[in-house]
Amino acid sequence: MLKLNSSYTFPIGIPSLWAEPEQITIPSPCLKNWLLDTSSLTERLQSQCRLFNLTLIGQRQTEITLEEFQRVCAPQQQFNPQEWQVREVLLWGDNQPWVFARSIIPQILCENDFVNLNTKPLGKLIFNDERFKRMPFEITEICPSKAFLAQLHISSEMNLWGRRSVFSFEGLKMSVSEVFLPRSPAYQEMK
Repeated sequence: MLKLNSSYTFPIGIPSLWAEPEQITIPSPCLKNWLLDTSSLTERLQSQCRLFNLTLIGQRQTEITLEEFQRVCAPQQQFNPQEWQVREVLLWGDNQPWVFARSIIPQILCENDFVNLNTKPLGKLIFNDERFKRMPFEITEICPSKAFLAQLHISSEMNLWGRRSVFSFEGLKMSVSEVFLPRSPAYQEMK
């Protein structure tokens, strides 16, 4: 079932429908491999470039959509925006923006395990701690969205692809969504 995430909040969000991978035809084997790879995206991107860096767009307690909450809440948990932080970053390879990522993180993790993240990749923490367990992916295809890309100072007419998954951690859940931007190596077969 396709689910709409209508959030444009803080400050960007990902305006898209999400689906299980079997429900969408992915246009190239290379892109499919990038979308469904369960290893660390950070490490994979680093292996594709000489210079990797991360720009923190922002991280703070802010409202999340009801749909995002439903992915990370515990059974019977009430919707309370103060229990979550939203973190949005750009991942760069060789001075090109390759990935936009939006994470929904429980406030308690930000106070304990993720203190002072700043420009550290979240993947460095998640994939070096066996207590984090990744759940199945959902993927999305975003039709050219001038509003979305303009906020990232990018222009393109191509469809963009993204993925998201939930990570469980000692009874908590966090969501990580990643959109591959036009110059990402995920599209190398499609150029």
